[in-house]
Amino acid sequence: MSVQFPNLQIESVLGEGGTAVVYKARQVSTGRNVAVKVLNRDFIRTEEDVTRFLNEAKACARFQHRNIVRVYDAGCYQGLYYFVMELVEGYTFAFYLDSRKKVRIEDVVIILETVAQALAYAWKRFSVVHCDLKPDNIMVDADGTIKVMDLGISRSILTARKTAASAENGEAEVMGTPCYMSPEQIYDLPDLDCRSDIYSLGATLYHLLTGYTLFPGKTSQEVIDAHIGPNFARDPRIIVPETPRELALILNRMLAKDRALRYPNWETLEADIARLYSGEPLLATPLKPGESSVSFTTEW
Repeated sequence: MSVQFPNLQIESVLGEGGTAVVYKARQVSTGRNVAVKVLNRDFIRTEEDVTRFLNEAKACARFQHRNIVRVYDAGCYQGLYYFVMELVEGYTFAFYLDSRKKVRIEDVVIILETVAQALAYAWKRFSVVHCDLKPDNIMVDADGTIKVMDLGISRSILTARKTAASAENGEAEVMGTPCYMSPEQIYDLPDLDCRSDIYSLGATLYHLLTGYTLFPGKTSQEVIDAHIGPNFARDPRIIVPETPRELALILNRMLAKDRALRYPNWETLEADIARLYSGEPLLATPLKPGESSVSFTTEW
């Protein structure tokens, strides 16, 4: 491979996107296989970008949770910013959706529980918000373990991308992925908290469950407008009739457009997940039409 980094033997390209290239490599000092994400040069333009990226990437090395992809190191070499992370031999749910179209209900519930636990750990222990949760950032490894990727790092990448877009065309770019981003991200509120990730997880689960994003067939700007306007997606039970009423209600509450109407924290969401399993009545109640990005048909 043409790219080289200290203490790393690059072996192959695992994937390539608009913001980064991911390589499979061997860490020479430990002998373990790792993944190396190398940021596009265009996204690191200022000293602030550099400091943010390195600080956040190194801070992520503190995470020790079986459902969070570990970050081992971060640095800059010959003008390229990179971080070294756990190599997950498996697939993302974006890949799964491309081949299978949707995920089984029982697996959606497992993803809900597992990702909520991982994000709750990051929020309660380190006050970290993912900011870009989506099917591309949730993986299943060879043992069937669900892993959240880019936790704690996506915000620095998104901020750098936003800065680069503004410098290039003078227009501010929203910080996130339109199909899954929370209304407060669209409004560019400075005080994002765990409720933003709760919304993005809800949007991700809706896609996995039904095979459709919340607002399919729209342009990125139309999707953004739909998140903050009175638009709402169909009750998932209309698309997948076997969907439990309780799961549909949880999604309705997770996807409240006003974060004050969402689950206030991960603990209350986890309490309703436990009730979903046990068959007890949920804490959540249906929102009024237009208050959530997904409808809940009470007559069902």
